Amino acid sequence: MSAYAIRYVDRAAARKAALPDAQHTSLEDLEKLLTLDPFGPPALSNRDNSWSAAFRGGFVTHVVSHRHVVVNVIDLVAL
Repeated sequence: MSAYAIRYVDRAAARKAALPDAQHTSLEDLEKLLTLDPFGPPALSNRDNSWSAAFRGGFVTHVVSHRHVVVNVIDLVAL
């Protein structure tokens, strides 16, 4: 199976760009996991068509397009 690409919507991309280095590195580690399986751990179903996955100091909410093999990050929250 092909790895998924990850695409950020504008608001999530801006929040990603503002992350401190330690959180950014943790997010990159999470992205590697999501590209291989956006539905497996650490992703949790939100009981709709979206999923959430945590990284150190935050989490992302994403939806998946099977047609384009893309994980679309629709929100990123740094805590």
